[in-house]
Amino acid sequence: MARRRALTAVAVLLVAIVAAAAIVLATRDGGEPERVTVGHGVQSAVLVRGDGPREGRPVVVFLHGWTAIAPRAYDAWVRHLAEGGADVVLPVYQRPPFIDVRTPLPNVLAALRAAFARLPDHGPVIAAGHSAGGALSADWAASASDAGLPRPVAVYAVYPGRYLGPGLRLMGPSLHRIDPRTRVLALASPRDAVVGMAVAEETIAEPTQIAAARRTLRIVSNPLVQDHNAPMRADPAARRTFWTPLDRLIEAARPSQSQPAPY
Repeated sequence: MARRRALTAVAVLLVAIVAAAAIVLATRDGGEPERVTVGHGVQSAVLVRGDGPREGRPVVVFLHGWTAIAPRAYDAWVRHLAEGGADVVLPVYQRPPFIDVRTPLPNVLAALRAAFARLPDHGPVIAAGHSAGGALSADWAASASDAGLPRPVAVYAVYPGRYLGPGLRLMGPSLHRIDPRTRVLALASPRDAVVGMAVAEETIAEPTQIAAARRTLRIVSNPLVQDHNAPMRADPAARRTFWTPLDRLIEAARPSQSQPAPY
């Protein structure tokens, strides 16, 4: 009996530790970015905001990979963006068993309506995402106008994919509907055994209404970051390969920039 009580006490202590950690992630104690959830369920988003003036801040809509709904999957990257002066919106567009390929885009759009209602004085918007989120970043850019959402000034699709398993293909609108002023950058790896390079190539080739100079396909050649999950890491190679191009897109989008930065 005493042993059982001791085990129960340990379990309670572990639960308390986990709960305390969750509270820390949700508050702004010790310089942590502010994290606020808007919307509900699969039409919700986490809004991450660092310190500093609110008006005119760039917004990065960051769309997670298929099944990667745990915030920690991209936490270091999101923290970097918030600390760099961007507001980050993280839609949660799916739930287990992760076989619904029809509603992710509508879920994203609903979550973004809730998020932008909390950002009335936002600056330029960047659509970014990894894997299925990379494909969805282009899809929501193509849907923004009809959905009454702000137009992304850039799309950043990292190792985008649409084939998610037997019989599961993420469908989307024609990318010809993306505003022709939009910059589009897609990253692909010849060693990506999960999604390959086809969707990245399509993301760049399809929106021909955008000038060719504003559409870039970048092939990742560093073997340290050629695997599909590399964008979830925060090592120096991942930061240089995945974080730096997005930083440059954000900087180029700022109104104070007279000349766009290269990406």
